[in-house]
Amino acid sequence: MPQQWIIAEIGELRINQKGHCYMELVEKEGNFIQAKIRANIWAYQYKSISQAFQLTTGSALAPGQKVLLNVTANFHEVYGLSLNVNDIDPNFTLGERTKQREAVLNRLTSSGAIEKNRTLPLPLVPQKIAVISSATAAGFQDFEEQLKNNPRNIDFRLTLFNALMQGDAAPSSIIKAIEQIESDGCFDLIVLIRGGGAQTDLDCFDDEALCMRISELTKPLLTGIGHQRDQTLADLVAHTSLKTPTAVAEFLIEGTYRFDDFLHDALLRIKRGLAQSLQVRMNELEKFELRLKGELSHQFDKADSLLSQLDTKLQHRTSQRLKTLNTALTQLAHRIHLNDPKNLFKKGYTITLKNGKRIQQQNVNSGDEIITIGEGISIKSKVTDK
Repeated sequence: MPQQWIIAEIGELRINQKGHCYMELVEKEGNFIQAKIRANIWAYQYKSISQAFQLTTGSALAPGQKVLLNVTANFHEVYGLSLNVNDIDPNFTLGERTKQREAVLNRLTSSGAIEKNRTLPLPLVPQKIAVISSATAAGFQDFEEQLKNNPRNIDFRLTLFNALMQGDAAPSSIIKAIEQIESDGCFDLIVLIRGGGAQTDLDCFDDEALCMRISELTKPLLTGIGHQRDQTLADLVAHTSLKTPTAVAEFLIEGTYRFDDFLHDALLRIKRGLAQSLQVRMNELEKFELRLKGELSHQFDKADSLLSQLDTKLQHRTSQRLKTLNTALTQLAHRIHLNDPKNLFKKGYTITLKNGKRIQQQNVNSGDEIITIGEGISIKSKVTDK
């Protein structure tokens, strides 16, 4: 029977001890199998076919792959119809994978999933970090070491959520870790990291369900998957994509350093501002002190001048008052002198006393003794009649 090229999906695949490859090829309509047939690759062909396939696609032949096979039909009386595989075209499988990836990318783009996580703000100083990775992965250890040994001793608190990082079970394992992180709700951001690997080892990060779940996160997610090819779809829906776990660590450290530098610069600006403000206030105080001294000196001079004027006025008025009082005293002395009894006695006046007092100040009765005093005389008398 002539050779034919057919397209089918590998449903099952196993290698026996002799190196023969036994497969079940299926044709699907959606998720439902419409037809299936057994196929064999004999050991002497399988080695070269599998090596060429892996070299081109980056992965070994495995169930779930859609392949273009060159086959020869074979009918056995006991085992029935089967196919002998003569060759497999790896470029078809590579193209199919690319086509499937493009279809998923188009659906993610049309749904808006590509941009969602990027709209979330990155924390200025992310310190509580949820890490999705494998505990034994070298990439996680490099990431942890890089953060812990940062030169400024910034404290990053990491919590590892262990997950598979390759294979068919990886997407559901990563989604489970995401659910645990979201239920906790106490993290600043999420990091999805793994070390390097073959191209097909990273196919799990093109999973549509995983990418949709990443887009729905309430925290920003950073990826460091460690690949050299174009970005995976998980990278595209992440907030920030970096090549390696170490690059993610450096990104976090650099961002924290920027904030630390900002605070340091702000502190310097505040110090300079305070120093300048203080200097301005000191200059204002010095000027005020000079004005105050000048004003006080002026006021003291005015007060001194006023006191001098008052002293002059006081002296003048005192002198005038003393002269006035002196004149009055002179006049009073003159009047006193004129009214001195001695002078009155010289004019012929006398004064009559009873018991040393003027008789005008008391009653005088018959029989009282009185004294009459005049200039040069003193006459004692006895009242005989009143």
